[in-house]
Amino acid sequence: MNLRVDVALVPRQHHPLNRGLSPQTLLGIEGVRYSPHDRLGPIMDSMQMFELRSRGFSTRSKEEQLRLKRKHEEEERRKAPLTFLAILEGEPPADSKPKANCPCVEKNPNLLVPSADGDCMVCSNCGITGSAIMVSQHRAKACAAEDDKTTVADAPKAVTDRFAEAAFDLKTARQLKEGPKVATVATNRKILGFAPEFVRRLTEKADRARGQLSTKDQTRELQLLVRVEKLFKPLEPMPDDMKRYARVQSYTFFHAYVNHCNTCHACKCRFTGLRDNDTHLQYLATACLATTMAQLEDGSCRISTVETEQLEAVLERHRETDTPAALRTAVREMRLFLDAAHNNTTLPPCEAGAQTVAVEMAAEDEEKRLAYEESEKEGGAFGRQLRTFLRKLHFVEGNELVEHTIQFYVGKYDRIQEKVEGSDLSWPAKAFAAMEVAARAKEGLGLDEPSARVRPALLASLGTTAAAVMKFVHELHGQLNAGTSKDHALA
Repeated sequence: MNLRVDVALVPRQHHPLNRGLSPQTLLGIEGVRYSPHDRLGPIMDSMQMFELRSRGFSTRSKEEQLRLKRKHEEEERRKAPLTFLAILEGEPPADSKPKANCPCVEKNPNLLVPSADGDCMVCSNCGITGSAIMVSQHRAKACAAEDDKTTVADAPKAVTDRFAEAAFDLKTARQLKEGPKVATVATNRKILGFAPEFVRRLTEKADRARGQLSTKDQTRELQLLVRVEKLFKPLEPMPDDMKRYARVQSYTFFHAYVNHCNTCHACKCRFTGLRDNDTHLQYLATACLATTMAQLEDGSCRISTVETEQLEAVLERHRETDTPAALRTAVREMRLFLDAAHNNTTLPPCEAGAQTVAVEMAAEDEEKRLAYEESEKEGGAFGRQLRTFLRKLHFVEGNELVEHTIQFYVGKYDRIQEKVEGSDLSWPAKAFAAMEVAARAKEGLGLDEPSARVRPALLASLGTTAAAVMKFVHELHGQLNAGTSKDHALA
């Protein structure tokens, strides 16, 4: 008898298992043909499809997750090298120190890896144990103690007797009772740098100096700071960092000044601008604020968080305030005290017969006056007229460029006098062209390169155009070069 097998395949909807079922409950995979005699294939395919659909939403229980985690750790522990102690025959000499545990590590130090227990280093090639892995008992990170918040156990703390040291004032007794304070300073170098540490040192220095002041001087310091605070009102709006800077400068000066007064006799002191008015705290407060503004204006001190526009606005409002004429001497003397305080030095006692700061400033003013009178003779009437219009152009780029232009034309007025007087431009335009020549020589710019000073609106206010000014600039430049070449030829 021959066995005959029906190999005809049918879609799943015509399979005998799916007879009478709805399309949503059909067994098997859509589009796959099954044998009518195969009863297990459609059922297995349906089970596999269900598992594939539900695998992304299946959640394991906590017991199963812990079991998988322990299984993973056990597999990692099996992969780690075994640890065993090396038995050395004999003892090495006392003066010989092996470089490593085994020859493998001597050739390749990277073979040392942590053991499976994490207690020592092991050679991954031969399994000989190396140095033990030491773990701190009270913290885990290798950084400063105040920056490590991962406390493992109680940190060791030295117990001191607060009555072992004598305290002669209430402040010292309170500090001994509280114990030493650990100062925590942020150490993000990318945004902070050394500035917080410097500020902390200045604060500690001020606290020490304040503790050495008498009760009267401490009261005067507080009154001085109150008066400085009231002087901020006419300068509002004023950035908080500028106020803080003025307060720090005020009490820093006061501490240095009191220390100098305790060591120097008033009869021979050269700081008469402060000595004669030290009883008037309002005068000292005005001098403190004026000194702060002078330092910020000349750039000797800078506040990084204050914008240039904010600083210029505050300085402009300060110039409009009424200040005594004699305050200039006090500002000079106060800056000497601040420079010494910031350099961690003290001004020595004044010697008898030494010139006062006021006399030194008077001598400097006399030298400047004589130099100014001598410079005003340069160029005769033509030079005076040109300098007059140059000084009126301070709004272009400030007084610094004006002074540079005046110094640039010293000894050169005779070269440009004929060309300037014969030009049809107005005197303000002539002065601007002369300034442009000096500025380009200072900046190293060529005559054909653009300049930010040559603005149509500015030149229109001077009654000229950019083309006319640049043409006159070329003429002045050529005249100066011709005069220079002639002098060299004559030489």
